[in-house]
Amino acid sequence: MPENAKVHILENKKWYGLVTVVLVLLIVSISLYEMGYRFKGDLTLGKLGQLSMSISLPLTSIFIDQSEKITTTKDNETITLPFSPTKHSVIISHDGYFPWKKDFVIESNKTLNLFPIFVSQNATGEIITKNDPDYLRIRNGLVTVPSPDKLTPLFSVDKSASIWLEDNAVMAKIGDKIINVIQPDTIVRNLSFYKDRSDVVMFSTLGSVFVIEIDEKGNQNFMPVYRGQKPLFMKTDSSFIYVLDGEVLMQVVI
Repeated sequence: MPENAKVHILENKKWYGLVTVVLVLLIVSISLYEMGYRFKGDLTLGKLGQLSMSISLPLTSIFIDQSEKITTTKDNETITLPFSPTKHSVIISHDGYFPWKKDFVIESNKTLNLFPIFVSQNATGEIITKNDPDYLRIRNGLVTVPSPDKLTPLFSVDKSASIWLEDNAVMAKIGDKIINVIQPDTIVRNLSFYKDRSDVVMFSTLGSVFVIEIDEKGNQNFMPVYRGQKPLFMKTDSSFIYVLDGEVLMQVVI
């Protein structure tokens, strides 16, 4: 080998080494990326996880990290998306319904199931007149049925959760965990689970009936189901509630 070539190699040995290291790191990074590895919040590596949601309404917009948009095309569509194991957010939006938002972190190589709530911005239903044969039965039920308390809690349909009122606080128990869901300054008059859910409750206070998620992590969604004067409500079906607001008795779709 010519002497000048040897000198050139020796002078640029560090650069050759650096280029080699960079190429190796690039190849390793590409390989790890293709295998589903991503950096986590603490800069350690973790595998992609999945987010799974069942969206009940078609033409629902799903915004991922406030940018990427997906639109559902059918009823009860299951959406499954890959996510890096870091912080993310999802917003569910449908015309005529309150938006639903959740912040979350998916664990490495795990699947997170989220269950959005669809609450109409404009309550619909019908007035039950005094001529209706069920008027007195429904009205008396609304007036006389007590709210659940600690000794006689209300259980969800699947028996996985229970709720009750205690010192005007909406309390819930899931497994061995007891949660103070909300304690408003105004008197809570009624309490029930929302639809057939075990993770969402309805309660009436002041001039409205509200829906609130039990778990406060990642944004505790809170929405009005009905707005009026001083409503009492009773749920006998997963698709509607009876509401007594003053002298007006209604069946309100939920």
